[in-house]
Amino acid sequence: MTTAEEKGSAAPLPPAPRKREGFAGKLADAAGMSILYGIFYFVLTVLLAAVIENGAFSRIETERLNDMGLWSLKLIYGFAAALLFGTAGMMLAAFSRRRPLFVYVCTIPMTLLGPVIWYAAYRISEGPMDGMEGSEWFLYWVYAYWASPLIEHIRHYVPAFSVKYIGLAAAAAPGLFAACGAFLLVYLRRNRADLWKVILGLLSFPAALAAVLAVGLLLPRTYPLSVQTYPKVDGATAAIPLGRELAHRLTGMNRPQTELFVHFHTTHNAYLNLIDHKADLILAAGPSEEERRLAESRGVRMKLTPIGKDAFIFLVHRDNPVGSLTVQQIRDIYAGQVANWSEVGGADEAIVAFQREPNSGSQTYMESKVMQGGHLAEAPKERKITGMGGLIDTVAAYSNARNALGYSFYYFASEMHRRESVKFVAVNGVAASKETIRAGTYPYTAVLYAVTREDEPPDSPASRMLDWLQSEAGSQAIERGGFIPIREGTG
Repeated sequence: MTTAEEKGSAAPLPPAPRKREGFAGKLADAAGMSILYGIFYFVLTVLLAAVIENGAFSRIETERLNDMGLWSLKLIYGFAAALLFGTAGMMLAAFSRRRPLFVYVCTIPMTLLGPVIWYAAYRISEGPMDGMEGSEWFLYWVYAYWASPLIEHIRHYVPAFSVKYIGLAAAAAPGLFAACGAFLLVYLRRNRADLWKVILGLLSFPAALAAVLAVGLLLPRTYPLSVQTYPKVDGATAAIPLGRELAHRLTGMNRPQTELFVHFHTTHNAYLNLIDHKADLILAAGPSEEERRLAESRGVRMKLTPIGKDAFIFLVHRDNPVGSLTVQQIRDIYAGQVANWSEVGGADEAIVAFQREPNSGSQTYMESKVMQGGHLAEAPKERKITGMGGLIDTVAAYSNARNALGYSFYYFASEMHRRESVKFVAVNGVAASKETIRAGTYPYTAVLYAVTREDEPPDSPASRMLDWLQSEAGSQAIERGGFIPIREGTG
């Protein structure tokens, strides 16, 4: 005669090998299980890599998904990965018949391998904070390749400097999933009748995500512009996040897709494209005199609409004891009248003052706003840096130690291309921040313009975008893109 408990129970789980007792036995079991978990880890990584490389996600038209649908797709993948590592933990627990905590301890050696590789890559790369790119990260990506679709997706939604730490956290996830699997096995051994409840509970999560994914594919959406009617937009490097934000809000494309859609060609090239009718609207600082003369010679009249504010900042190596410079000291340094850091409160070392190439947005600001038309000393060729990122990297380089000085725009240097080896210098004792930019207390506030041609038709996509930028929704997009909106009451 069967009892009620036996009627509701699932089939008994297979018996496991007898566990060894004593310290030596436990140590032998731990070593064996650690090796076995390492094998499981790399087998599952290879399996998930095969799924990734075979384009499992590309079969769904991701450009048709909104952000919620795309998140659902990535979370379904994350759930599948968690399920596989959890199954590995269940297998280890069943094989060893040890407690779940013991199983988790056995995953620690493999888990610690990730941070060791991460730290080595971090030190080789001299601490850059804008992602996990470069050959120095190859071994880490081999180790954590299973997480690459998730990290690649998340980086579109978080500050660039935080991506590295998300990658570091990914190293701990498989061990935690394995421990959860071991705990689940113990629970099912004690509550065998709950097996189907657990299975249904696990299946409900991907089912809900699949429903959200379907809604993301099928739900009709209405936006001010479409991909087909979107104007040709160009701009400065620092305005790339804003360009992506505009594409996201005005067309509804998901954020990862905007990275493929938005292509900015630096301030000077953006002005050339606007003048040559290769761009309809550009996002940049004001034009240089050379760019104004070129537009006039081509019969193009430019319309500059101020939409946002940024700060023009000066930066030094973090080992430099100088934390603040006055407006006059900065001018004297770049005019060649001050050549040693000891003259401005620093060490007795020559100042290496780097500059940008002519007609770049930061160089134009330096010449017109900082020097105010005054003499700017000719920099040696090796001190003229192409690209804002290149200038920041040069100041951050260990070889420059404490003697380098450079400049950039606040949002670009603090978010887009942040470097641990660089610190911002206060000007007249005021540090650059969103608060000091908004209040107007920081001495060098830069204006971001939406620049169009004056003969742009009022009903054209570029004119409609310009009108939208000056609305409340546009101010919110400008703030999200890293700038302080000019329309303070609506930001």
